[in-house]
Amino acid sequence: MAMYSRSLFLFLLGVVNPFLCVSFSIHRGSRGLGRRLHAHNNEAESMTQIFFDISVEEEPIGRLIFTIPDPDVLPLHTENLFKLCSKERRSIDPRCSYLGCTFNFSPQFIEGFPQYRWAHFLAGKGRNAVGRPEEKISDPDSLRDCTHSIYGGVYYGLNYDDIPGNTESAVVLTVPLAGPARGSTGLSIVRVGESPQEWRERLLLNSAVLGWMNVESTEVLLAMARQKIGPPKVTDSGIIGVKDE
Repeated sequence: MAMYSRSLFLFLLGVVNPFLCVSFSIHRGSRGLGRRLHAHNNEAESMTQIFFDISVEEEPIGRLIFTIPDPDVLPLHTENLFKLCSKERRSIDPRCSYLGCTFNFSPQFIEGFPQYRWAHFLAGKGRNAVGRPEEKISDPDSLRDCTHSIYGGVYYGLNYDDIPGNTESAVVLTVPLAGPARGSTGLSIVRVGESPQEWRERLLLNSAVLGWMNVESTEVLLAMARQKIGPPKVTDSGIIGVKDE
């Protein structure tokens, strides 16, 4: 499929959390996370950015960039994400990275099909870069400090109300906290802002929001979401550095 150029992918234009149905109870208490994130923006503190280069059938379609504003919200989950993206432990364990991993590819993950669930799930290789690679990450104390109640249950991490563009087209990066991929290498790119009104924040149930996608990555995500050629693959990933807001 190398004949498909990037321009052809763009011509063809035109997360959810896979564990949405899983539910568990936990006591409420966000303890001012929104205020801390607001302070981050107002005080021009540094925000880390990560990237994933995406291809389909070996043809590059572009780079997805995400801003992670506060690693201290869920430090273990965020550290694991950073180390997997940066390939820090790959020399020790080649499976501790996202290189070569593919996003789920089925009608649930292709925009235009009635089954589309407004998200894209990357399972990773199941080998964590924090703690023992095969053990699930657990951080109950941090979760208690960033719990957000919505209709149908709770989600964790950043408060969606504090995400830039949350009323229009915000896309967030989440990790699952229920189901077989919890506490491991899985992540979802969730199109909350564009989803139907009855979905919206319910797409975040039983997951943790770590950051948001930068607006300049929108065309790449749309190309990835709307193509029907094959599973999107991560050809590179890393940490860009910090961005002063």
